[in-house]
Amino acid sequence: MPQAAAAPVTATAPAPQAADPIEQLRKLGELRDAGVLSEEEFAAKKADILSRM
Repeated sequence: MPQAAAAPVTATAPAPQAADPIEQLRKLGELRDAGVLSEEEFAAKKADILSRM
């Protein structure tokens, strides 16, 4: 009986999160300023980050 070839495993680590909430907020502000995030998205994520402090 032939063996099935194993599917290749690709190890992809999740994007590292900045542990420092101040750094997270700074990057979030940059995304807002660049137009990547709306003001509403920025405010929601900011509240989430601050709630975890």
